Amino acid sequence: MILKTSKEILIENILCNHCLGRQFGKISTSTNERRGKVIRNLLINLYPELSSILNQERSCFLCNNIFDKTDEIIKNISPNFEFNSFHVGTKVPEEIMKKEEILKEKYGLQYQESIKQELNRELGKKIGLNTKKEFKREKEDATIIIHPYEFKTEYIINPLFIYGRYNKFVRGIPQTKWLCRRCKGKGCSKCNQTGKMYEESIQELITELFLNETKGTDSAFHGAGREDIDVLMLGKGRPFVLEIKSPQVRYIDLQKLELEVNKTNKGKIRISELCYVEKDIVEKIKNTPMRKTYLAEIDISLNEDEKEKIEEFFSNRDIYQETPNRVIHRRVDKTRIRKVYKVLTSKENCSSLEIYCDGGLYIKELISGDEARTNPSIAELLGKNIKCVLLNVISIEEKV
Repeated sequence: MILKTSKEILIENILCNHCLGRQFGKISTSTNERRGKVIRNLLINLYPELSSILNQERSCFLCNNIFDKTDEIIKNISPNFEFNSFHVGTKVPEEIMKKEEILKEKYGLQYQESIKQELNRELGKKIGLNTKKEFKREKEDATIIIHPYEFKTEYIINPLFIYGRYNKFVRGIPQTKWLCRRCKGKGCSKCNQTGKMYEESIQELITELFLNETKGTDSAFHGAGREDIDVLMLGKGRPFVLEIKSPQVRYIDLQKLELEVNKTNKGKIRISELCYVEKDIVEKIKNTPMRKTYLAEIDISLNEDEKEKIEEFFSNRDIYQETPNRVIHRRVDKTRIRKVYKVLTSKENCSSLEIYCDGGLYIKELISGDEARTNPSIAELLGKNIKCVLLNVISIEEKV
């Protein structure tokens, strides 16, 4: 079947060994060039009278002999950024892709491999040898986009992902940069021309040094949830992933930068446990269910009966929360179900509550009830108006 089809193709079209082999590229693991050469030689032996047709050396109908020019195509590839691994993509003219599709339909070619796949592989192998870098198809540091028929090259530097944890020791700092609601970051009288709602953020305090060190173009900050601006983040800290976009320098001393960030922001924030990670960790920390422990101060003193009542009632209790009034302008209005595992009261401090619960539970509303948008609540249980006046996160752990 392969020889019959190949004979029909070659009688009507001039193909190089690469392109002849590609028409059956998904049948075996041999290289396309070798496969094409074997097919051609077998046909010449079987049909010597056709040798002049089968051995024509004019330009290949499909690729215009592009595979003979691969050394020339890659000779000027010399990225000016750090990377250890790369992938290759190619931009092939539309008319060549159309020719390939016509051939496929005309001869019913079910195992054809695309010219792009062949070029990617052949150019990738040669670039790997020249640069001493690893050619791979996923989780690569950079992608080299080649226009082989124009002898042009583009580079896409893939982001750098750094995992860590942060502590926040002062109130009034948001996790990420908030653009001014009026000017959307352009600068106006409301934001004092800064374009921001707040002077600084956890994201900005951490990322400035990393951007300088990596020469990245921008950054994104991915936290495992976020605390309110007036809430401290204590204990081991909140997990985060810092994404550095288009880093020119990829290999940096994380421990050195950790010390610098902590020294510069002493008493304000602290970062720890820095390490390189892959992109999929971003989704993991955003979607992994967490359990959190909070320390809350309320605006009334609890008597012993009220303490006992709270501890007994909020033991493995499901809480139904509509989106709180204070954030409904920027969050979807829906009902969330979260669990409180336990609430501990303090013998020394009659206004202190330690709350162990699912991540995503709004603690201030658990206490106040938020005009009955949270059910049940501590205020409802005691039949009193109660507010949270001070809140700290003291632990964040994966839910097991």
